[in-house]
Amino acid sequence: MWRLRFGLVVLGLGLWLWLSNLGVPYVTFSRNWPLLLVALGVYVVVRVATRRRYRRRTRAEILDDLEAGRINVEQAVDKLRRGR
Repeated sequence: MWRLRFGLVVLGLGLWLWLSNLGVPYVTFSRNWPLLLVALGVYVVVRVATRRRYRRRTRAEILDDLEAGRINVEQAVDKLRRGR
């Protein structure tokens, strides 16, 4: 969760700095360097958001897998203990 917050902070800081520098008709690195912070923030937020897309399995689904023979008893116990 701290990575998501870090990404949002970097994203917000980069946007704030970049928007504060707008008004110049040409693009130079010295003027638009905050875009690097924006890009870093977007990268971190997207990476964290896509990694958290897994769906937690219910106990009933784990027990169904056990009964169907898709997992063994040790795997079922491990998944139940971890809450997945």
